[in-house]
Amino acid sequence: MVDSTAISASGLRAQSVRLSTSASNIANLTTSGRIPDADNPNSSVYNPKDAVLDTVSIGAQGAGVRASVVGRENGTSIAYDPQSSFSNQDGFIAVPNISLEREIVDVKIAEIAYKANVQALKVADELNRELLDTLA
Repeated sequence: MVDSTAISASGLRAQSVRLSTSASNIANLTTSGRIPDADNPNSSVYNPKDAVLDTVSIGAQGAGVRASVVGRENGTSIAYDPQSSFSNQDGFIAVPNISLEREIVDVKIAEIAYKANVQALKVADELNRELLDTLA
């Protein structure tokens, strides 16, 4: 039963990372910054992140899930806002390329997966109790 507990616990941790990543993206949805140019190649705009889940070996206990956070490719897009302090001479700024719909779906997936891992832990606990009752 240690295997199932370790796998479920790793799944809980991975979903927590996924939820945290989506929450960070949602919190920074309306941020903006200047567009990178030759003089200043780095933008000050928030770069959205993604949680990437991989299966991993957990020592002698078996397999599990690991989440790593990576910056999103094409993380920024251009918007017209001549009133912004970040706008260039043409009135354009950089904004994070975040889709609220995508983030809400990721939050919902994390919720469902979290509940599934909790349920798996409950079943493993019930099986352990029944085994101990049988042996006693």
